[in-house]
Amino acid sequence: MRVIKQTILVATGLLLLAGLSLAQQGQDPVGLTDFPAPAWPANGVVPAELKDKYVFIDLAKNEYVVAYPENLASATFEKDGPGAMKITRLELLRNVQPAVSTSVAAAAGGKYKYTYNVANTTGAKQSVDQWSLVLPKTDTVNVKGPDGWFAIVQHERDFKVKNPQWIKTGTAAVWSFKKPETVIQPGDKKAGFELESDLRPGFTLGYFRKAESVDVTVAASGASYPPKVKEQVDQLLTVEYNSKTMPVIGPKFDKNADDKAIATDFLTGIDALTKSGALSATSGFVTATVDALKGVQSTGNGSSAKIATAPTTPLETDIFNALKISLKLN
Repeated sequence: MRVIKQTILVATGLLLLAGLSLAQQGQDPVGLTDFPAPAWPANGVVPAELKDKYVFIDLAKNEYVVAYPENLASATFEKDGPGAMKITRLELLRNVQPAVSTSVAAAAGGKYKYTYNVANTTGAKQSVDQWSLVLPKTDTVNVKGPDGWFAIVQHERDFKVKNPQWIKTGTAAVWSFKKPETVIQPGDKKAGFELESDLRPGFTLGYFRKAESVDVTVAASGASYPPKVKEQVDQLLTVEYNSKTMPVIGPKFDKNADDKAIATDFLTGIDALTKSGALSATSGFVTATVDALKGVQSTGNGSSAKIATAPTTPLETDIFNALKISLKLN
């Protein structure tokens, strides 16, 4: 958090993606944009109609603003009326530009090994310190991080999403740094993020961000926001709002999954990547793949599908290889 006071880093679990960076395009087609906080007024004065709003966003500066009367928690607030405003600007954690390549290979026991290489492109303003991958409910996933990172699995997670096609309740595979020198700075990259599961690949969501910080002066004094303020702060700082959100290739489908459902899932992911600019809508591979997947939606037979045009970019190759596994393409 940028609070213009001393801060300490806290490594906590969080959320991530596959393919090329959507952030490079300046778009976030699958992320939540209906923030639970209004924009900070340009003149810095909170209008009367927003008197019950204490948290605001300033996306241009990648910040949120906490503004409330200093006597808000006073027992005599209603009688005395609002006192002087206490205004603090803090840094959002979503100004990263991840670019991730994904490989999927068969592993022992009928499982699949997913390997992610993560870059943070030069246009980023913050380091990638944490990332997580949304998975269906599963007890059969193992995760491993590169040197200097830890990896955990969080069960019974609920996620806010715009499109019902994305997973709302499930599991999170989480990677986060242990050593400050191992975070992924702008222009840097890191390999060795691994996940093993018996689920076949599909498109899910990933959340990328900088690590959280704690304001030392607040923590040391034991001070905290008034309850009304804290409630609004907590709503804004959930991972779905305070991260870069992107489609990711990851474990999604069990062995009994219907080919029509798999085809619909890949169409959703390809559509999101095309809208972001990560995939070209005029690419021969993209148009051929969309046609083939629409055919699978009609016939329900993925193994008979043919993609007439070969992939030409790393992201197209990632998608093609995932489709060969999930639909058993010839």
